[in-house]
Amino acid sequence: MIGATRFRLTAEINRQSRLASDIARAQSDISSEKRLRTASDDPSASARVADIRRKQANETAWASNVDTAAAVATNADTTLKLVSTGLDRARELVLAGSSAGASANDRASYAAELRGIVGDLAGYSAQTDSRGLPIFPDDTPLAIPIGRGISVAATVSRADAFGNVATADGTRDLASILTAAADAIAAPDGAARTAALATSVRDIAAATSHVADIHADQGRRAAQLDTARDRLADSAVTLEDERGALEGTDITATVARLQAKLTTLEAAQAAFARISKQTLFDVLG
Repeated sequence: MIGATRFRLTAEINRQSRLASDIARAQSDISSEKRLRTASDDPSASARVADIRRKQANETAWASNVDTAAAVATNADTTLKLVSTGLDRARELVLAGSSAGASANDRASYAAELRGIVGDLAGYSAQTDSRGLPIFPDDTPLAIPIGRGISVAATVSRADAFGNVATADGTRDLASILTAAADAIAAPDGAARTAALATSVRDIAAATSHVADIHADQGRRAAQLDTARDRLADSAVTLEDERGALEGTDITATVARLQAKLTTLEAAQAAFARISKQTLFDVLG
C-alpha cells in the first residue's frame, strides 16, 4: 500500500514537472516567436524550412548579382545616349561642312570639333564601373547568374558597341568613321571633299543606326534585369511568409495552451499540497 502510494506521488511529481517544462517552452516560444528549435520539434516543417533557407541564400546572391548588373546596364545606357548625341552632332557638322557657304576657317572649326567627338568616344569606350571593371569589356561580357539556369550579360563588348559598323567600304569602328569625316571636311580640293563628305554622311548614318540597335539591345537587357529583380522580390516575400508560418509561433494558440497548462498545474499543485499534508496513518486509513 505504501509502495503504491509512493508510486502515485512520484508519477504526480513527474507529471507536474512535464507541465512545468511545457509551460516554460510555451513561454519561450511566445517571447522568441519561434517554435522550431531542433528538427525533432517538427521533422516535416524543419525539412521544409531548411529547403527554404537554401533557396533564400541562393536568391539573395542572385538579387545581389541583379543589382550589380543593373548598375552596369544603367551606365551603359547613359553612355550609349552620349554616343548617339555625339553622332547626331557629327552629322550636323558634316552637313555644315558640305555647304557651299562654309569657309576654310569654318571647315577647320568643324573638323576640330569632329576630332573632339572622336576623343569623347575614346573616353566613353574606356569607362569603368564602381568596381573598376570596364563597362564595355574587350572580350566577351561575363554572363551573370540571376536565377536557376538564367544568366545575362549586363552589356555588350567594346567592339560591338564602338565597332563592327557595316558600311559600303566594309566593317569600321565609330572613331575611324568620324576621323575620316574630319579629314574630308578639311580636304583642300573641293571635288574630293564633296565626294568624301558624301561617303561620310552615309557612314555616319550607318553608325547612328548601329548604335541605335545596340542601345535597343541594351534596353532589352535592362528590362530582363528589372523582371528578374521583381521576380526575386516577390519570391523573397513568399518564402519569408512560408518560413514564418512554419517556424513561427502561433501566438493565439500557444497562449491558449499555456493558460490551460497553467490552470492544470495550479490545480495539481494544490491537490498535491493537500495530499502531502496527510500523515502516514491518514494514507493507511
